[in-house]
Amino acid sequence: MEHPVYVEKQWFRFLWIFMPLLTLFSMGMQIMAGLPVAAWGMLSIPIINALVLLMLGCLTIRLDASHLTWSFGWLGWPVWKVALVDIQFAERTSTAFLEGLGIKKTAQGMLYNATGKLAIRLILRNGKTVRLGTQDPQRLLSYLTPRLNAR
Repeated sequence: MEHPVYVEKQWFRFLWIFMPLLTLFSMGMQIMAGLPVAAWGMLSIPIINALVLLMLGCLTIRLDASHLTWSFGWLGWPVWKVALVDIQFAERTSTAFLEGLGIKKTAQGMLYNATGKLAIRLILRNGKTVRLGTQDPQRLLSYLTPRLNAR
């Protein structure tokens, strides 16, 4: 992998708040209900939640001389990569509240978003559209656009 010229990491705040609360709620409900809970049952919920946070806890966007790459979590998986020569056009856009967060197929193509409603839209040469959520679309475009025009 080449040295990145741009890196942005966004925390998936919703998951970091929701998953621990879900863990506490589900464990608390079992204890308050007086249900006999096996030790594996009490451990499985926090372990599953920790794995979800490791895989989806943040969105990282990287730009190097030849590729734009984005991935969720610290494990580096799932990861997506598009060659800059395959990008026809990039522009600033936003996401609708109902489109939500995460990895989604929308009417406007695939959406990868961890926080907020700001994004960039990539129109690929094969006709597909990808939107990447970003905290600073102008900054990302200032790094990306000259590399698209230099081809």
